Amino acid sequence: MKSQFIMPEKVLDRKEIQRRLNSIRIKPEGLQPRKYGVSVKYFDGDNEKPTKRIDYKVIAEVKIEHGIGAISINKEEVFFNQAEPDRFNEILGAALSRSIYPVKVYYNEKGIASKEIINHKEISERWEKEKSAILEKYNSKSLDDFIQIAEEKLQNKDRLEKSLHNDWLWNLFFHPILMNYGERRSVENYLYLPIIPYQSPLRFHGIQTIEKIPTDYHSFKVNFESNELPAPKYFYPKNSPDDAKYWMSLTVYFDSDVYHHFPMHIRAYFEVYSKDWEGKQVTERKIQFTMYQVGSEEYKGKILGDDSPFITGGLVKLPPNKWGFDNFEKIENDW
Repeated sequence: MKSQFIMPEKVLDRKEIQRRLNSIRIKPEGLQPRKYGVSVKYFDGDNEKPTKRIDYKVIAEVKIEHGIGAISINKEEVFFNQAEPDRFNEILGAALSRSIYPVKVYYNEKGIASKEIINHKEISERWEKEKSAILEKYNSKSLDDFIQIAEEKLQNKDRLEKSLHNDWLWNLFFHPILMNYGERRSVENYLYLPIIPYQSPLRFHGIQTIEKIPTDYHSFKVNFESNELPAPKYFYPKNSPDDAKYWMSLTVYFDSDVYHHFPMHIRAYFEVYSKDWEGKQVTERKIQFTMYQVGSEEYKGKILGDDSPFITGGLVKLPPNKWGFDNFEKIENDW
């Protein structure tokens, strides 16, 4: 794909582009609150229709105060199977979500969030209001049990901070992608995702790669592809033979804008599968996570800074050779 960012008059050699790619950092100046739509879909086998679907909106806002960065993440308009919460457990879950979010944590130039929640007091106050509203409408033993569990979680700051990592959005949004990728734009990395309910996130080992050529929609891409891993017994179908074997894999595509280096879109594909006698994959379960930025007006008229690794479209631009010899640009771009 030909990039709109190519500027032939700008000369960068291979080592300089590599250096810039390996030192990308968040640029918060002028970064406005960013809105996203998020969808999480669960599938059985190769069925195209999900068995469960959760949709919501997210607003992320970065602020720098006294040289310290912080980010606020808010969740709004949660829908279950494309409908507003109507089941009792969905209504309670939505009330708990409205209490926790917006949640605010410290945030550094590498796009990493701290483990400490800054606005814990605000969360506690929101919960008291949500709890009062629920108790005005409902009364049951199961509700009492839910409230007790929720309060134990929300009042214990350490426990609440750990619970944030049981969320796909949290783990993917703050997964480290601004790092040193070496000379070949590729490194081994780990990605953690809460696949199994009420259990710690699973660890996926794989290869993470940064693309040197930007997209035509103002982003640069980082891709993570996990190794094939044995699937936990949780994913095995009922009545599976004792010798049955299942595997799992994860692929994630990250898009960040080329101006602030802040998340634009994230797509994650998790799959559990067996293999037939020919070694071909037979899908058992799938989970698809999609986060996309709402609106792109902020990119209109933006100009890349001269220090951007994408100022030449990610391609090595060699100066004219005064002897008239081939400058070997094709070779220089083979990395």
